Amino acid sequence: MPINKSALKRERQNTERKIRNRVIKSKVKTAFKKLSDSIDSKKKDEVEANLKLYMSEIDKAVKKGVYHINKGARNKSRIMKKISQTFKEKKSA
Repeated sequence: MPINKSALKRERQNTERKIRNRVIKSKVKTAFKKLSDSIDSKKKDEVEANLKLYMSEIDKAVKKGVYHINKGARNKSRIMKKISQTFKEKKSA
């Protein structure tokens, strides 16, 4: 248990941030699961709607400092790659 005032305040701040970060990470993971399910079902309209939501949640997490900017960019890049491979149109010769 902390003894001085600054340590007590730091503990309060850490618990508040932990709760806030957990909520934000949960929203990102939920959006990712929805997007993955819609990619697997290959419904293009659903994918576009869920992609917009996922990108928004990632950007919010980066803005709040929960995720590093590179992690956000990496996750967005990977999901876009997966979507483009799934909906790739075959070119006829």
